Amino acid sequence: MKLWEDIVNKATLGSAKLPLKSVDVPENIAEEYELIDSKDPEDDFLRFASLIFQYRQAGSLPLNFQSVTQTQAKPEIKSYCSAKANGVLKTILEEELIPFLKMWLQLCSSRDACVAPELIPELFDVALRKRELETLILDVSGNRGAWLCHLNSEWNFNSPTVDSNELWETGDREDRRKLLRALRTTNPADALELLKTTWASEGANEKVTFLEMLRINLSSEDLAWLEDLKEKGQKVNATILELIKSIPQSTIVRAYADVLRKAINIRKGKALLGMINKTSLEVSDDLLIPESVFKSGIDKLSSDKNISDNQSILAQLIMAVPPTLWNDHLQLSTEDVIRLFQKEKQTAFYLPALAIASVKFGDKVWIKSMLDFADASVIRDSIVSLINGLSGNEKDINAQKFFKEMPKEITQIMLYQEEEWSFELAKLVVKYVSSDIYSYNRGFYRQAAPLIPVSILDAMDMFAQSDEQKAYWKNQSDELTRLLNIKQQILQSFNA
Repeated sequence: MKLWEDIVNKATLGSAKLPLKSVDVPENIAEEYELIDSKDPEDDFLRFASLIFQYRQAGSLPLNFQSVTQTQAKPEIKSYCSAKANGVLKTILEEELIPFLKMWLQLCSSRDACVAPELIPELFDVALRKRELETLILDVSGNRGAWLCHLNSEWNFNSPTVDSNELWETGDREDRRKLLRALRTTNPADALELLKTTWASEGANEKVTFLEMLRINLSSEDLAWLEDLKEKGQKVNATILELIKSIPQSTIVRAYADVLRKAINIRKGKALLGMINKTSLEVSDDLLIPESVFKSGIDKLSSDKNISDNQSILAQLIMAVPPTLWNDHLQLSTEDVIRLFQKEKQTAFYLPALAIASVKFGDKVWIKSMLDFADASVIRDSIVSLINGLSGNEKDINAQKFFKEMPKEITQIMLYQEEEWSFELAKLVVKYVSSDIYSYNRGFYRQAAPLIPVSILDAMDMFAQSDEQKAYWKNQSDELTRLLNIKQQILQSFNA
C-alpha cells in the first residue's frame, strides 16, 4: 500500500516538515468521516495515521498457524548448577571475563551439570563470537539449550549428529573449517578423505587453510596424497612441502638423513700419550649432496660470513630430521648424544639445530634433555621454544629454571597454557610484572588470573614497589585481588 509507505516516509522526515493533511486520506474514508485539520501537525499526523492503519488492516486474514507445531524441551537429565555458581557466572558474563568463562564452563561440564535456563541465551550469544567455546556451552546448556537451538537460526549450532558430507558440501567457511579441525582430532583418515572430495574446486587460500589443519595428527597416512599433489599456487606448494618435510617417513626427510649419516660420525682415538680413549664427532668436509636436496629448500650458500657453506647446509639438514636419528646412528642415549655434540666447539655449533629439530618433531624426551644437558648459552635462542614444547609439570619446572634469564618471553608463553601455574612460578611472574607496571595492564591480569593460584593472595604484600610506582601498583594489585576472588568463588561454588 503506497499510502502507508508515504506515511512512513513523512514520519521519518518529521510531521512538522511534511505534515499529513486530510486531502491525503482516501476518498472512501473521507466520505464516511469528517476530518478537520488542526493547528497541531503532530496531532493531525497521529490521528490520520491511526485511521489509515486500521483501513490498511481491514480485510486482512489472520495467519494460518494450523501447520505450526509447538514443541517442548525434553526434561532435563543433568542437575542444575548451584545458585552460587550461576551467580558468579552472571558476574563473568557482565564483565566479559572470557578466560574465567572457559574455566567456569569446564568445571560445570566436568561435573555433568547444566546452567540456569535464563542464562542460556546470553551464553549462546557468546558462542557466536567465541566459536572455540561453542562445544562447552552446548554441553552445559542441556536439553533446554538443544531445544532453543531449533528456535533461533543464529543459534542453530551444528551438532555432532549432522551428516559430515552434507555439512562439508553446504556449510559456510567457518562450519567447514570447524568440521575438518574436529575430524582431524578424532578421525584423521576421515578428515583427509573428506578434503579429497572437494580439493580440486577449493580456492588457493582455502587450500592453505585446510593444509595447515592437516598438521593435527599429521602422519605417514597422509604422505601418499601429499607427495602426489601438484599445485599451481606457490603458497599452496610451499605449505605442501612443509607438511611433507614434517613427516619422518617422507622421501625428502630420508634423503636428508642419508646425507647426515655420511657427514657426521663417531671418531675414536687416544689422548694423554695413548692412556685414555677419546671419543668425539668427526664432520666430513667433502659433502656429496643430491641436487634434489637443494631443490627441496636447502640453501647451498651461507648467509653469514662467519659460517661456512658446509656448516650452513648441515645445520639446515639437522633442523629438518627427527633428533632420534642420532640415537640410532650413533647408538647412544639422548643425553650422551647431546654431550658428544657439545664436547668440541666445531660440533657444539649444531646444538641449536638439534634444539629446533626437537621442537619441530615434538619429541618431548629430546626437548627435556636439551634443557637439562645442553649448554644454555649455546641454545639460548631456542630455550623459549623448547619450554613451550613441554606440557604440565615439566613446562612449569623449566619455566622457573630459566625465568631469570628471559622473564618477558617466558611470561608470554605461559599465558597460553591450560594448567594452573605452580605457586613458585606465579610468584616469579607476579613479581616481574609488578616491577614493570607500564607494560602489564589490567588486560594482562584478566588473562593471567585464571592461571594464578588463589594462594598468591596471601603473598600480595611481597610485591610492594618503590614510592613512585606504589600508587599505580596498588590499582593493579587491587584488580588482581578482585579477579582472584572471583576465581575463588568459582572454585568454591563447584566444590561445595
